[in-house]
Amino acid sequence: MPATDYIPGMQSSSPQQIHTRNTILNASGEGLWGFAMAFHNMNSVIPMFLAQLGASAFVIGLIPGGFILLVAVPQILSATLFRNSPHIKKLNVGLHFAMAPIAFMIGLAFYQFEFVGQTGIMVYLILWVIWSLGVGFLVPVWADFLASVTVAGRRGRFFGITFTVNAICGMVGGYVLKEVLAIETLSFPRNFGTAFLIMTGAVLVGNVFFIFMRVIHLPSVNTEKVERWWRRLKAIYMDDKNFRHYVYSRALAAATMMPLAFYGVDLQDRFDLPLSAAGTFTFFLVVGQAIFNIVFGYLGDLFGRKIAISGFFVGHLLAGLTAILASEPWMAYLVFVFIGMGFGAGQSSFMVFVYEFAGEKGDRKFYYAALDTAIAPFIIIYISIAGLIVETLGTTSLYTLSLGCVLLGLFVFIYKVKAPATT
Repeated sequence: MPATDYIPGMQSSSPQQIHTRNTILNASGEGLWGFAMAFHNMNSVIPMFLAQLGASAFVIGLIPGGFILLVAVPQILSATLFRNSPHIKKLNVGLHFAMAPIAFMIGLAFYQFEFVGQTGIMVYLILWVIWSLGVGFLVPVWADFLASVTVAGRRGRFFGITFTVNAICGMVGGYVLKEVLAIETLSFPRNFGTAFLIMTGAVLVGNVFFIFMRVIHLPSVNTEKVERWWRRLKAIYMDDKNFRHYVYSRALAAATMMPLAFYGVDLQDRFDLPLSAAGTFTFFLVVGQAIFNIVFGYLGDLFGRKIAISGFFVGHLLAGLTAILASEPWMAYLVFVFIGMGFGAGQSSFMVFVYEFAGEKGDRKFYYAALDTAIAPFIIIYISIAGLIVETLGTTSLYTLSLGCVLLGLFVFIYKVKAPATT
């Protein structure tokens, strides 16, 4: 048992006790990350920030889906590089800390140098690409680390509690963001630069909590020669029919990326809301996450992940319908509550569902990377056409197209995908 990822005295504690301690520490760390990400939310803050910089609808439409796409790009490399590493905790902590300098550069660019216009757009997009790729390199390690610090039968509650705290702190972050953007002495873009610097500080403090978490069981180390990564991907896609159906359903559900960048911009313009509405939208989004993270986490543990993941589809369907029908400002805020519902359901169960496909002794990092890699081409299509649809046909047409894809994805998920443990 490598000493690098274990704390002396761990053997004297039961796995359940360590799991409980890890839940508290992880919730604290992720809570501060939730606070931080309220200042850099890809679905509410950044589209409105880029709109203020003068970005086109096409560029704005790239943000939520482009982020997911860029996150997917380095995952196969990360999963392959760290496949047999016994130092899962050190890797997770190190990669989390590596994100802070990128966040600091984003803040510095707009607080100190005050880039605006096309220069500001290009500077942000370059740093956004670096940030997104960094997250993608971290994700497989993070996913495997969380599996290593939890007890299998209590993971749904672990994620539910963790991401509920994450969302509650995100609510606080959304409120702080609203106040920062409303400070008259901070002109644009220094107000957003201030927000990004606050994000940097919260990320650094949050990462400290991960240092004190204990590994319950290390990822299985396979010393046998492994097939090349593309052959392993092919084997997963071809041999696991149930996983393939899940990929189909998630590929259709990725159409939720199309309207996410436009909800905030569209609803702010429709009801003539102030720029600080970016913070209010974020607040209501994370309210939905806070409520439904815990709800679907427990439902997933009690009745299976399919119930919980269905909430992801339903939340985004309700968000799209409400955006189409919205005639009062309160309906704009309700849209973001429903988006939060979708995110909460996904956060509580997406990762656990992939664990179940891989099995306790399977290569979880690679399964996770296989899913995101398969969905990536669909995201490219969605984000490529989203801005064009808005510019030519309007947001209502975009919302309607997204609803159709998500509804079809829900049907595939309900009728074709079986719980991995029963297949």
